[in-house]
Amino acid sequence: MMRSGVFQFRSGTSFFHRLDPLTKLAWLVGISLLAFGAYIAWVQIVITAVVLFTALVLARLSPVEIWRGTWLFVFACSSFLVIQTLTLPGTHVAFRIAGHPIYAESFDYALASALRIYTIILSSLVFVRTTDPRELAIALVTQMKVPYRIAYAFFIALRIIPTLEDEIKTIRAAQSVRGVARQGGIAGRIREMKRYAMPLLVGSLRKASMMVMSMEARAFGAFPQRTFVDAPQMTWAGMTVCAIMLIAVLGWYLALGLGYVHTMYVLAPA
Repeated sequence: MMRSGVFQFRSGTSFFHRLDPLTKLAWLVGISLLAFGAYIAWVQIVITAVVLFTALVLARLSPVEIWRGTWLFVFACSSFLVIQTLTLPGTHVAFRIAGHPIYAESFDYALASALRIYTIILSSLVFVRTTDPRELAIALVTQMKVPYRIAYAFFIALRIIPTLEDEIKTIRAAQSVRGVARQGGIAGRIREMKRYAMPLLVGSLRKASMMVMSMEARAFGAFPQRTFVDAPQMTWAGMTVCAIMLIAVLGWYLALGLGYVHTMYVLAPA
């Protein structure tokens, strides 16, 4: 049996699974706003630690699941950290590597930027793994009064990534049966993706055509409103999470606006 896709909803009983979809969406937006608004390394470390705690404890994702979903971004963020630290200018020399000065301001900024990218990817992974796309679409319609045509566009977008993952696994297995060996290394992976491109495109077009016919057969879009048998509701726990995220975001940006956070730690080193 093939492994399930990384960016795919998996049912569970964790605290984060039991939250309603809009609460988790508000959490994701709040984390993203905090990450984008913080250029201080220690603040980004705190935000990353909070998201990692949420993933491991509140969402009960295993370290293996987190690594499978973020290993490529760990490599990219680490490369970004090294390059930015070595190339950005600064004023205070922290130490030297082979005679090259490493500035404290450069390292601080590079670390904050690298952690920002990783934090957003990790929080997105937590959101996707714990949120049923169908419940999210229903919550957008019933609670936020979003037109159901737009809400179902979000539903399809969240469904397409695991569908593509499964399709690639099927193509890889079919080519292996036909004697096409897998290639190692980055260059080999690139050549593999070239072989997967055309079958993946054809399969995606076929699935899209079937989806369109299915929606037409069910008279999707024929009526201005749509009813649902069961709709998720925001609980007290969800309201508490939303309130905490709202206070954190407003408090941080208010501190930036009033100058309580020094600008030398907010702007990139010049």
